[in-house]
Amino acid sequence: MSARSARRSVLLSRDTLIGALVVALAMVICVGLGVWQYGRFEDRRDIAQTVEANYQADPVALESVLPAPGSPLTGAEEWTPVQLHGSYCTDPDCILYVRNRTLGGTVGFWQLAPFQTDDGATLLVVRGWVDSDAQESEPADPPAVPEGELTVTARLRPAEAVITGRENPEGQVHSVSPEQISPQLPELSGPMTTGAYGELAAEDPEGRRPQALPEPDTSLGPHLSYAFQWWLFALFFPGALIYRTRKTMQEEIEDQHDGSTGGKATPRSRPRARTRRRSRDEEDEDALIDRQHP
Repeated sequence: MSARSARRSVLLSRDTLIGALVVALAMVICVGLGVWQYGRFEDRRDIAQTVEANYQADPVALESVLPAPGSPLTGAEEWTPVQLHGSYCTDPDCILYVRNRTLGGTVGFWQLAPFQTDDGATLLVVRGWVDSDAQESEPADPPAVPEGELTVTARLRPAEAVITGRENPEGQVHSVSPEQISPQLPELSGPMTTGAYGELAAEDPEGRRPQALPEPDTSLGPHLSYAFQWWLFALFFPGALIYRTRKTMQEEIEDQHDGSTGGKATPRSRPRARTRRRSRDEEDEDALIDRQHP
């Protein structure tokens, strides 16, 4: 069998074909994981760009971002500051606390109150974070919501999802879902904005308020490097298969060559014996023997 036939035999062998299938599957998985990580990187990048564009921008009117109470907040408008003039609803039934909100690893509450504007709109505003009384599972010493006319600057956030199957304790809610919260509030002066809520940035005049929420994280995380790592892994598998196949071919050709020579080395392959150089004493001894036996 020729070397060409040996290579064909190895390429078409069962082990090589199974190895190729395994390599193809591994490559598909690695490429898919890399694409998934790259998608996460793009999401984080878009969020960071939105925060950088909107978070410190000058406040605008609420109706310029949400022209109707039911208008949804688009991703490009998230964190947009809006300026509102009016007053909070300070009825005890209006002041709510959102459960299971963390700050620095500590679980507490968000203080939530509806703000009624002079223009007839109502926006739920998160005034900040309040620590929890662990024994009672209630807010610990929350500051009062200020009364009277105020000018409020709040950054818009999309409404949270409606949570079903959980009963809200009195004065508490599980999510900031204006659509779910609105029916349990007293009658307000204007329609509720249901597509978004506000995160308090400033109040004028200033008063005592809960602890301010931290700025959003704009780091991009390790997702881009993870994507390239998975794609490099995808290149490793075909390289390993090629190396293994070439080595198997070489071994097959060598085995066939040894079989054709009966397992013996060819004359060309036999090493020549090296001649040892004779010493002077050995030459003198040979010359003496020759003289004695002419």
